[in-house]
Amino acid sequence: MATVTVDSILGRANTLLNDRAWVRWPKQELLDYYNDAAKAIVLMRPDAHTKNVTFSCIAGTRQTLPADALRLIEVVRNDAGSVIRYVPRKALDDSYPDWHAAVNASKVSAYTYDERDPKTFYLYPGPAAAHGVDVIYSVAPQSKTLAEVEDASPAVADLDDIYINPLIDFILYRAFSKDSEYSANSNRAASHYNAFLQQLGDKVNTDAGMAQAKDAGFSRVTGQ
Repeated sequence: MATVTVDSILGRANTLLNDRAWVRWPKQELLDYYNDAAKAIVLMRPDAHTKNVTFSCIAGTRQTLPADALRLIEVVRNDAGSVIRYVPRKALDDSYPDWHAAVNASKVSAYTYDERDPKTFYLYPGPAAAHGVDVIYSVAPQSKTLAEVEDASPAVADLDDIYINPLIDFILYRAFSKDSEYSANSNRAASHYNAFLQQLGDKVNTDAGMAQAKDAGFSRVTGQ
């Protein structure tokens, strides 16, 4: 859950830059870096900013995500409750060559998705118009303005608090890149960018380990 304000994140970056008067790096400049940082994180970790909504289908197999979507994460269930399972498209193509002809279904049993076409997914059998399915999809963070950041009720970061350190490291990477003609600042920029990548990579590995442990537990014989 996000609880930290954007202003607080900018303040922490400003302290590390030792620019208390916001002279070398004005607050608006650091805010621009923050907005870029949030988008860079979601680009690498689409699950960092998601929506879980009931999606109203059009008739047929092919569905397009809402305009604010970046890419599909998962199709979970029919709104009536029955689950929808992921199936590789090749499996449907090989087993049911005419599967796209199945339309006006009252219940969907499977979905398929291609990462190369991130805003489109397919349902089988093709549902009737306005059929509801629960979907999770990735959303780009909205850029914050300085007015929102300095408001009496200041804007809170879009991403969960666990992403504060990568956000700050990306801001510092951009800040030191401004003076990259100096070797010391060039090295600092590289160091903070590597820290940014490492923290996101560590989270990927941790999540993968937890998923494997969960799957291993599920695979055990019932009662053990």
